[in-house]
Amino acid sequence: MVVFFRVKKHLLLLCAALIILVIVYFSDEDSLDLGWLIQPGEAPEAHLIKCYNDPQLSSLDDGSVRKNKSIFFFETSCHHNGTFLLNSRQACAVESAALVNPDKDVLVLVPSPFDKISTQSHMTALLSYPNVRIEHIDMSKYFIGTPLENWYKQGRLKTSRWPTSHTSDILRYTTLWKFGGYYVDLDVVILKSFNGLTNFVGAEDEEDVAAGFLAFNYGHPLIHLAMLDLKYKFKGWRWGNNGPGVITRALKRYCRVQEVSKMTKQRCGGVEVMPPSAFYAIPWRSWMYFFATKQSDVDWVMKTVNQSIAIHVWNFHSASKNATVGSNQPYILLASRFCPKVYATQRTIF
Repeated sequence: MVVFFRVKKHLLLLCAALIILVIVYFSDEDSLDLGWLIQPGEAPEAHLIKCYNDPQLSSLDDGSVRKNKSIFFFETSCHHNGTFLLNSRQACAVESAALVNPDKDVLVLVPSPFDKISTQSHMTALLSYPNVRIEHIDMSKYFIGTPLENWYKQGRLKTSRWPTSHTSDILRYTTLWKFGGYYVDLDVVILKSFNGLTNFVGAEDEEDVAAGFLAFNYGHPLIHLAMLDLKYKFKGWRWGNNGPGVITRALKRYCRVQEVSKMTKQRCGGVEVMPPSAFYAIPWRSWMYFFATKQSDVDWVMKTVNQSIAIHVWNFHSASKNATVGSNQPYILLASRFCPKVYATQRTIF
């Protein structure tokens, strides 16, 4: 009897230890998250991407995409009226990429079916660039042959509380896995060519790697690590887990260091973690300075971003902030230079 209780005690301790190990493995490095213990079902917000299942007559032909030579944007909301439309600032982001990278294809990929593209003046201006394309992607086929094929078929994306945002996260990594090239957020202005730049990410600060700008050659092992991270560690109930969280965790494994400051190009096998000054010179807490009118503030912003490859305007915070056409606001000064055709279509408020 004593032996029985001792064995039972050891088994209980072993089970407890295994549970702790599993919890530690599946939780983030920064915090303990027990949400994974509950098998996620379809989230109430899944209706926001229901349109992805609607039929579309034509979709992106994978064979038409030049590997390592394309810049990708994603617009993942549903266009229920059948007409695809970017707002003027989104169009500015796309134009800036096309303007300073004339040798690259600039693709706006859209999972929502649409019958036509809006003929509003800023859209017509954008599509005057020969290297800009707006293409529908068939979500039921896009993941075939990728590490996320079964993941998508199982409906895991529908467990997300932020499905349009997480769709963008999933698509950026999948697209770089399929084609290589460059991923860029839609709330940016590109200031310099990407020529000579590859296999890079951008640090948002000394502790965080962001996912707003990503560039990798086709077949790069780091992107494969990112895809596996999504496959096994996707968390629909955590907003940032599946975007910046993915590339940060993948880099920690690939570079074999935990601190962003130690992720050197040599240690990371040629992958460059660019400093905040490259893409995030104005941090999100200071987003309002892009719309400043006080000359000293304007001068500070323009000096701060002078050597940047791009600016990130932090749409989550700045979307409702007006930029006045013809003003000295830094965003206006940069937009008028780097998305001149779209800017020229705006009358008073940009």
